[in-house]
Amino acid sequence: MHTGLWSALESSVADLEIVLARADQGVAAMAILISIWFSTVRPALGLPLGLLCVGVFASATAAHALLVRGMFVTPLRYAMPVMEIALPGLALLVMTEVEGPGYALGSWVPPQLFCLFIAASILRLQPAVPLVMGVIAAAEFWLVYWFAIHDAVEGDGVLLHRVDVQLVRTGSLIITGAAGSMAVYGLKRIIGRANADLRAQELFGKYRLLREIASGGMGVVHEALYCPEGGFERKVAIKVIHPHLAADRGFVERFREEAEISARLAHPNLVSALDFGTVEHTYFFAMEFVDGPTLRDVLDRHRRSGQPLDAGLVALIGADVAEGLHFAHRIARDSDGKPLRVVHRDLSPANILIDRSGLVKILDFGVARALKDAKMVHTRNLVGKPSYLAPEQLEDHVVDERSDLWSLSVVLWELLCNTRLFRRREEAATMLAVINDDIPMPSSLRKDVAATWDAFFLRALNRDPEMRFQSALAVRDALRQIAEDHGNPDSTLLSQLAWTDEEDVELLDLDDDTGALIT
Repeated sequence: MHTGLWSALESSVADLEIVLARADQGVAAMAILISIWFSTVRPALGLPLGLLCVGVFASATAAHALLVRGMFVTPLRYAMPVMEIALPGLALLVMTEVEGPGYALGSWVPPQLFCLFIAASILRLQPAVPLVMGVIAAAEFWLVYWFAIHDAVEGDGVLLHRVDVQLVRTGSLIITGAAGSMAVYGLKRIIGRANADLRAQELFGKYRLLREIASGGMGVVHEALYCPEGGFERKVAIKVIHPHLAADRGFVERFREEAEISARLAHPNLVSALDFGTVEHTYFFAMEFVDGPTLRDVLDRHRRSGQPLDAGLVALIGADVAEGLHFAHRIARDSDGKPLRVVHRDLSPANILIDRSGLVKILDFGVARALKDAKMVHTRNLVGKPSYLAPEQLEDHVVDERSDLWSLSVVLWELLCNTRLFRRREEAATMLAVINDDIPMPSSLRKDVAATWDAFFLRALNRDPEMRFQSALAVRDALRQIAEDHGNPDSTLLSQLAWTDEEDVELLDLDDDTGALIT
């Protein structure tokens, strides 16, 4: 059960009561010693004062013992303030008898004690307590003044000794108590809002949301901590759709399908789903958290520096992505053991990450489609980013595994050539470029790339799907050969590539139609 900030504070207040009870014991013990000495000066008053102090000490001791055992906590939280506020009145009475009424009225000690105990009562977070203490303090002060000081004080005409001044003092104690009660109300409202925010950042007591790493009109993605009751923590990513979309059955079904598909994609090169559920009338699912940049971050950094990525590393990255696609296309199974044939349909640099250990991972199957027994799918709506979509997606709205291979090849071309391939100012111009524009070969842009790259793109970016690579496995094998042509670069260099300055990491966006990450 989620306890929240308020319960934590309540526990702290209980601990505070134990500390205050111990402090009350110390004050009462000191008062007993003073009363013993006072009995030698004023025996008639010293004895009852001593008995009263012994009673306070005994009460504080009993209260401390009960609080430590967790017994009668609530009654004691009200009884102890009454006992505490009696101590300043006793101090005023003692000072009156020892030093005289004029000194007692002029001393700052009793008023400071009154205010100190009232202020301390705010920490109990009980709105009525400070006001009650203020009223009791006012009554104490007035009784001591009227019965012990008024008739004995000399110089009634002096401002400090006048009755109306004492009435002002009495009223100020009540006002102090009222102010303390208002402060408690304010604190409770602030704590309530903080508690609501904390609860909003926790899902079923298992996840605690941290920073937002992606956002859009459909929902947000957070970095989060998985916090089960076993005491260990694990970083995850939480995708949460906006509450108002929970009423859209179609969207919820697509969201659920994304989580279900992702849960079936258990592969080192794929970001897997871990959990799915509802919270606060909306839906979420938890997925593996990848600590590292997207290829979009890598591309942006290299474009700013003007230094293209090592051609061998590009081949390694592509081979790893092809491994993940091969699993999604051919290996992943449904609950009946049948191949799912999951097509991503929105592969782009923003959906490929490199973690700190150098693993390349595909994420965000938000618009993925499981083809199962179908050979191809005709989509009703255009999904994905036009500059990475295959020509057949733009013309005929036909999707199969070869469409993902086109998208991967566009990503690799951009990594290799350090520029965008089809992106234009207008979306319509971008789509026309995908369909019609000539594709420059890397050798015309870079002199240090192997000739096998040109051959790779001539096939991989052929606008006729039948002339392309027919499987992700074939793409992987071709890229591994290209990596050999570039001297088989050490794969540990990928982990170095994953390092990104904080200013290079941007908040990602989510596609407003699909909930998928977009550039």
